[in-house]
Amino acid sequence: MEEEEEEEEGKVMSDFLPNEVVIEILARLPVKTVARCRRVCKKWCSVISSNSFVTTHINRSLSTSLDNSKSSSLRLFQSIKTKSFSEVITRHYEHISMCSDDESFGNNNNFIKVKSCPLFCGCGISNYSNIVGFCKGVVCRAFDRHFYANSYVLWNPSIDRALGLPQPNIARGIPYYEVRNSHGFGYDPSSNDFKLVRLVYLERHYIDSQPLVEIYTLNSGCWRAIDSPPQSYIVKKNRLSTFVNGASHWLAHTPLEAAAGTTFRNVILAFDMGKEVFHEIEVPSCFVRESHLNMTVGVRDGLLCLVPHNYKQGEKQYISVWIMNHYGNAESWSKLFDIDISQRLQTVVAFRKNGEVLITDKDGELLSYEPNTQQVTHLGFHRSSFDSERWETYYGERAFFMESYSESLVLLNVPNAVSERKEEKVDQHLQNC
Repeated sequence: MEEEEEEEEGKVMSDFLPNEVVIEILARLPVKTVARCRRVCKKWCSVISSNSFVTTHINRSLSTSLDNSKSSSLRLFQSIKTKSFSEVITRHYEHISMCSDDESFGNNNNFIKVKSCPLFCGCGISNYSNIVGFCKGVVCRAFDRHFYANSYVLWNPSIDRALGLPQPNIARGIPYYEVRNSHGFGYDPSSNDFKLVRLVYLERHYIDSQPLVEIYTLNSGCWRAIDSPPQSYIVKKNRLSTFVNGASHWLAHTPLEAAAGTTFRNVILAFDMGKEVFHEIEVPSCFVRESHLNMTVGVRDGLLCLVPHNYKQGEKQYISVWIMNHYGNAESWSKLFDIDISQRLQTVVAFRKNGEVLITDKDGELLSYEPNTQQVTHLGFHRSSFDSERWETYYGERAFFMESYSESLVLLNVPNAVSERKEEKVDQHLQNC
């Protein structure tokens, strides 16, 4: 009797609650709080570390953010400063922050710094990090590994865990300058899996061949080859993909040799993460044959969008924004507005919640552009400057990345994920893969 009383006294309140009630309570808590709750008892640790709970927490967080304008305005923001000395020595410094996409955006005091690390290798070779994509709290990053193929990291900044992926199989050991990569990162709800797809072109066959394709899945922990697109499509090297409607999208075209004939076409190449197959989406008919346009694919208000840039001399120079109102229906493309590039505007980075456009100018400065008034707001990311030791600091091409941010527990229960904040630790983990 006494043993039963002692056992009863040793129980905590959650022991008297049904398991489904405990899960419901934990699923409503913020990510960092839930992560700490694993230390309460073995039962909670087991519940929180399960795949089903991580998925439940993601779905609840996403539904909550849709109802909460403050939450849904959070953005993940990356900027990369480049410092060079007499164009001989170059160093890249990466700053990743969380910020609110409101009137305070651009005030650096309002940015919550997530990670800042020099992207520099001692031999004068840049160990450069590109953000490949962001989905459900997970950032996919690619690191150039000196002269050889990229290494990849999945990183969840909200719980400070990173997973170094195994080396890809295709073009392993081939110098990076002989390989062109394009990537797509996203989530497949049917298998509850995160996937990274890699399109590989060998430089000597880039202009006329189909890419070799492989895919990494978080559930399997390995790469495997999959079928290439049904015909030859050329995707520009390191061109960011856009994940929407369960698929990754790239702006692509048929081989350039066909431009003089009737077969050259601009298309949007899409990869369905669930079915793991490629399909084609038509661009607006006025852009199909325009081989000189520099177009990018993006997302605006949850819809697939297209941003053509025309810098051709002797023609009207412009940037325009188009959206596909009904996914997959080429007849539903409509133009929203043109951007006047006479103000030296150059590259669209992202679309803001208030309708403005984040855009860089020809000097690399990040600006906010209001389409209706054509007013430009300076955000404090200044043009190039020299310090007292004659190091030039500037924001180069593709220096900015911005994406809607949502916290999640993904990677919390992945055994090989590491928690060290120092990039050197992640780099060491990569070398051991």
